[in-house]
Amino acid sequence: YDDSSWKEAKPYTFFEVQKPTAPFHLKERFIPPMEHRKAGFQGVVCVRESSAQTAESLTIQWNDLLCGKASVEISANTTQIVEISAGEEMCGYPSLSLVGGKDARIEILYAECYGKPQPDMETPAGKRPMPPLKGDRTDYRNGSLSGTSDIYVPSGCGTRENPEIYTPYLFRTFRYIQLKIHTMDQGMSILGYDYITTGYPLEVKTRLKTSDETLNKIWDISLRSLQRCMHETYVDCPYYEQLQYTMDSRAEILFTYSVSGDDRLARQCMEAFRQTQRSDGMLQASAPAQGVNVIPGFSIFYILMLYDHMMYFGDKVLLRDHFGCMDRVLEYFRNHLTEKGLVGDVGGILFRHPYWSFIDWCPEWDKTIGVPEAKLYGDHSLTMESLLYLQGLKAAEKIAQFIGRYGTASEYRRRAERLEVSLKKYCTGKDGLLKDGPEAELYSTHCQVWGILTDVLDREEGRRCLEKTLFAKDIPQCSVSMSFYLFEALRKLEWMEKAEEVWQLWQKMLENNMTTCVENFTDQRSDCHAWGAVILYVLPALYLGIRPASPGFGSWKTGLRLGHLSWIEGEVFLPGRILPIKAGKKSTR
Repeated sequence: YDDSSWKEAKPYTFFEVQKPTAPFHLKERFIPPMEHRKAGFQGVVCVRESSAQTAESLTIQWNDLLCGKASVEISANTTQIVEISAGEEMCGYPSLSLVGGKDARIEILYAECYGKPQPDMETPAGKRPMPPLKGDRTDYRNGSLSGTSDIYVPSGCGTRENPEIYTPYLFRTFRYIQLKIHTMDQGMSILGYDYITTGYPLEVKTRLKTSDETLNKIWDISLRSLQRCMHETYVDCPYYEQLQYTMDSRAEILFTYSVSGDDRLARQCMEAFRQTQRSDGMLQASAPAQGVNVIPGFSIFYILMLYDHMMYFGDKVLLRDHFGCMDRVLEYFRNHLTEKGLVGDVGGILFRHPYWSFIDWCPEWDKTIGVPEAKLYGDHSLTMESLLYLQGLKAAEKIAQFIGRYGTASEYRRRAERLEVSLKKYCTGKDGLLKDGPEAELYSTHCQVWGILTDVLDREEGRRCLEKTLFAKDIPQCSVSMSFYLFEALRKLEWMEKAEEVWQLWQKMLENNMTTCVENFTDQRSDCHAWGAVILYVLPALYLGIRPASPGFGSWKTGLRLGHLSWIEGEVFLPGRILPIKAGKKSTR
């Protein structure tokens, strides 16, 4: 490319720069540059089509190419369809180096796994596209690859000394790649195909192993999931939206603190959400974002981010900067209380209400797109939205106390006390269980879990309610996204023995040959969702009990709850040092 006509850069004065495009509000970035490393593909999975040679010989050629031993020669007017594997889910910039092939069509399909097509699902909001039906992620014989593609048409200008190279501008996420190459009147030589990995430079300092080898494998896929979901922002999934969501990020931030003690991406995240606050006080559910994307309960997870940062780092300056935003979030919920003193109709079903009352991906709530069916009854109040508001008030009270806002802390406490009375009065159903809504005789594990976390249910009530609902048929269970809070409830009840059954969700991921954590088991759309990397926090903070007991990690103590495990050993990061761990049911050091 001839760039000789480009002008040299020069500084402009204040009066020469157009005000709408002036960079006067640029700030120094919170985070370090992304990490980049050269990597190669594992090898060929299969050849789907080969019009000029046998699939066996083509497989050998491509494997040699991927090892850097030879090139692949493609004749004119022929077609090849080759599928290759990276060995695990990766984020990177694939680079195809070639000579010749003028006007050929190269379609590069990036996929997370093999699957089978399935029909779209009917919901109250219309048809929802369904992802492929997924089982064994490596089953190329019975499955096929689907997803996003790049299409490249070579110019034919490359030489072996100076080849033509295609690489995308934005990183791609892939475990498998299908290359569909159709040449025209000029043959083509493929000289190389590799990629540059990308992601946030996470320095892992906590490493643990347990007596349960399955949990060790779950640790591996969880750490990989977190790494793939950390870029310039946290992302809900690297393959699909690549958006930084509040609920997802709150958990991912805690996992990051747990394995590295790094809060730089967390600071960026909290600031990004603070800047999305709307006139009514609500935050966008994802940030940065365009358009309206509000999930009312997700704004509470922003407050929990602030609380977590206080407990780990004790930064009063950061908390004061965010305090006004936090208070306006809580005001939104107060302004939407019903006569019963519960959070009212703040959201609804996606595409049928300006705001989405998403709670979790459960099969029972699939037709209402992640919203409890209690939303369809009476005054449309959801117990979960009141419980989230209550948790936000309790976290905000502690933040206010820490920064010396004692009057506001007292106000939050009084509001929480009134809300707790209303929840017990109007949302308690049969056998003392918390209902999904005050006017709906519907139940879920979620309300019991959050009832425990907010102290609406005491320890005895919590055990009884969770025992009646956990793993019960026809009662919505906490999916991957809410399992983090289920584990927290089990810790609070000192009932970690139950955790062994919860890990079955992750055992299923391993059985399906996954290398990262699935988004959910409802539609299994995304194969990499870091809200599922819970073990990175659960092992050190819940099983070993190593978690801050006062702001800034000013104090901590172990509260060993090994459950079904015989031992845990390794290293845990603490501010200022690495703590060697060797914990067992008979001895600990």
